[in-house]
Amino acid sequence: MTAPISPLHHDLARAARQLWLAEGTPPGSPVAEAVLASRLAVSRTPVRAALRLLEQAGITQRRGRLMVLADPARDLPAMEARDPIDALVSAIARARAEGRLAEVVREADLMREFAQPRGLVSRALARLATLGVVARNPAQGWHFAATLAGEEERRQAMRFRLVVEPAALRQPGYALDPAFARAMREAHEAVLARPWRDVEAVRLFEMNAAFHLGLAQGSGNRFFIDAVEAQNRLRALVNADWRFGDNRAHDSCREHLAVLDALEAGDYERAALLLEDHLRCAGP
Repeated sequence: MTAPISPLHHDLARAARQLWLAEGTPPGSPVAEAVLASRLAVSRTPVRAALRLLEQAGITQRRGRLMVLADPARDLPAMEARDPIDALVSAIARARAEGRLAEVVREADLMREFAQPRGLVSRALARLATLGVVARNPAQGWHFAATLAGEEERRQAMRFRLVVEPAALRQPGYALDPAFARAMREAHEAVLARPWRDVEAVRLFEMNAAFHLGLAQGSGNRFFIDAVEAQNRLRALVNADWRFGDNRAHDSCREHLAVLDALEAGDYERAALLLEDHLRCAGP
């Protein structure tokens, strides 16, 4: 199944284009999915969708099985109206968090519960799967992944993150990827530039998870990276239905940008302290 295009994919496509322009990459240069994913500090799945957007815009093109840079000077089209799956993804996450959905569900169950057509439900489940919230059963149906259960477990998870994530920034040889920093700065500034809407919750979590993972990847230590990935999966269900208000959403973006500012200035200790402050203020 082809993953639906999300705002994150548009952000990554823009970041890739800016990277090629900044580095003067000549047309005809090969574009490798794995290399681009590494440069942007994300997994290959969202990069694959971003490359589809770039190809549709004529910025890249296929030559046989090879993807090459065609014309990085071309503009990407503006993002279309938000896909309705965002609202359905948030509604499913909310219903599961409130205990209104069983651990194992079928598409037909969700169609009845939310009065939505099968196609939309299928796309929402695919989006939830990329977030690590659900997984397909071997026989039929889907099951929800483990999540943070209750306030005490969320507090314990946050205490763990307070130990691990700032420590990653203090590792010898820490190196923030410039392409990742540019992509994150652009994505965060885009959120700050418009009024908050509840349907932004899925995008906010995708961006938030990518930000914290990208910071950990700068450590070059797979144990920090694995720990942050695990925490992202555990908190996906709660954060896909953000209910902490628009002020907190925007404050979170500003706190992330302050961490980036300190890292880009080479002040890793200040960045670690700012990250600690951010985690103490953050939702689960």
